[in-house]
Amino acid sequence: MARSQLLSTAILGLWVGITLFMWFAAATSFSTVDRVLQSQNPELANITKPLSPAETREVLRHLASETNRTFFGTYNWAQMLLGALLLFLLLRQSPRDATALALAGTMLVVVLILSFIVTPQIVTLGRSLDFVPRIPPPPEMGRFRILHASYTGLDGIKLLAGLALLAHWTARR
Repeated sequence: MARSQLLSTAILGLWVGITLFMWFAAATSFSTVDRVLQSQNPELANITKPLSPAETREVLRHLASETNRTFFGTYNWAQMLLGALLLFLLLRQSPRDATALALAGTMLVVVLILSFIVTPQIVTLGRSLDFVPRIPPPPEMGRFRILHASYTGLDGIKLLAGLALLAHWTARR
């Protein structure tokens, strides 16, 4: 039992840690593009000389978008694995902790919704918007923002459920 609880705590800690890392990565990817462009790196300027500054920015923003899509796709699969492992361990514990099962189950359901409903829509719509001028904003941009906010909100709920589970385990000791 103690080993199972320790492993469950480690899995949940990893899951929460990956979530926080992904929030950091997503929040900094596009600002990194602007930082790179402002650095006035001579090698970058030489390589991108055939492109205008706006075109160089578009290419780098596209790269940031594709990097985020790859990271979030991998992140979603990793979360499904961690969630399944955590639920498996919790189901094997005796006596079963109904609160832990409910919180971990909620986290996994949220991940499944994000992975199979929200993320595919964001990826498809995002790719269709990658090279579309932003002035004026394309009509699809509103839907993209709603999907992005939905992902962030649901991921936040999942994170709060994970923190509540950690608090629950801490209070029980």
